[in-house]
Amino acid sequence: MVCVPLYDGLADTYDLMISWTKRLRNEKPFFRQVFKEYKVKRVLDVACGTGMHAVAFHDMGHFVVGADPSPAMVEKARANAGEREIEFIQAGFTELANVNGMFDAVTCLGNSLPHVLDDSELNLSLENMYDALLPGGVLIIHGNNYDRILHRKERFMPLVHRCHGRRDYLFVRFFDFHGDYLTFNVVTMTNASGAWSMTTDSSKHRALTHDLLTSNLVEAGFEVQLVFGGFPDSDYDSMESDNLIVVAQRPHTLWSNPPGEPISAINRIPIRDNGEPMVDIGEAIPGIEIKESPTFARKKVVEMIAKAQASLPKGYRLKIRDACRSLERQTALYHGAYERLKEEHPEWPASQIRRQLNKFLAPPDAKHPPGHSTGGAVDVMLIDPNGEEVDMNSTIKPELTRFAALPTYSKHITPRAAKNRQLLLDVMTGVGFSNYPGEWWHYSYGDSAWAVRVGAEFAPYGAADQC
Repeated sequence: MVCVPLYDGLADTYDLMISWTKRLRNEKPFFRQVFKEYKVKRVLDVACGTGMHAVAFHDMGHFVVGADPSPAMVEKARANAGEREIEFIQAGFTELANVNGMFDAVTCLGNSLPHVLDDSELNLSLENMYDALLPGGVLIIHGNNYDRILHRKERFMPLVHRCHGRRDYLFVRFFDFHGDYLTFNVVTMTNASGAWSMTTDSSKHRALTHDLLTSNLVEAGFEVQLVFGGFPDSDYDSMESDNLIVVAQRPHTLWSNPPGEPISAINRIPIRDNGEPMVDIGEAIPGIEIKESPTFARKKVVEMIAKAQASLPKGYRLKIRDACRSLERQTALYHGAYERLKEEHPEWPASQIRRQLNKFLAPPDAKHPPGHSTGGAVDVMLIDPNGEEVDMNSTIKPELTRFAALPTYSKHITPRAAKNRQLLLDVMTGVGFSNYPGEWWHYSYGDSAWAVRVGAEFAPYGAADQC
């Protein structure tokens, strides 16, 4: 963990150095635009300091978690947040797994990352930020323009004077140069009742230049999208800009940005049933949890489930909620759900009810059999080492409709639930399953919908004889 004692000492006076009202007025349009473009709901503010950006993001309507290595800064951030529902935790750049969540955006602002002094620590820090992002998520790094600072040997930042209570404060900030490294010094002069006192704090910085930062981002797996020289969106000039602001993205996957799979496309897939036998999942896989026994699936599907369970973290298990369904059972489920929707929405015409229902339950009267009726589809969730069902459904707003949280990459679930869904997705798709993006729990192999998702020429499974 990168420890910076400078900020423990500055926690009580740091906010006096920054004109937050002016700064946030200048920066908010930038963040609104980027968050809108990348459809951001959940934000992790890394090196959050006194929490002022986290508070601003919360007040803009986002679900926010702040992390900082300094316990004094975390305490100050909590005080600044007041009654707002923002979680602040003590965690450095390489400890973001402790946050226990995945986000749509990670921010690292206020020239924080230059405190990471060596390549291995920088790489590990960026990898932690990458892992904290969902596929398609965006990373925003803001810092000084060290290309200009090094070239011009600019030592001094503007003098800051503040009156607070009955005291005057003068803040003098300047650099000492040591090649590609700098010492950042903060001299705080305080006038209390006519008597001046002075404290001096310092920390070492690495000159995080444009090329160094962007090359390391690419090495960590990011795609660099935009580079700015200041807020709200000024072009970057290595010799003129005050700041270096980089917007980078964790790439989307097939599952996070899926193509459409209309019923018409599914019906066009040729079926060449290979006659693979059905197997009882509970008998074939020791330790797996089954909602109802016996539960059947195709032989290869059961083998894939076993591999997925073996790849889970120690102590975790899969729970199979449903697998093969007869066409009769699928028809009964469909008609029952249809009647419930009709009762809940009497204003909807039959066509709208059916369109909504088809998002969550395969119609039994389609040309091709539903995935569950082929023995190739399973509804699955996770069990933790304590034998409890893992959180997959907690939402950021309790008043959300029941449909809002169902898609695998729903923007309405908590970072913790999003991380758990990603774990399930990684282990299931890692062995060859595809995920239906409208239902986080639904995975299949060999049915017509699987063929559409992965681009297979045909489906090896038709309707199964034994369910």
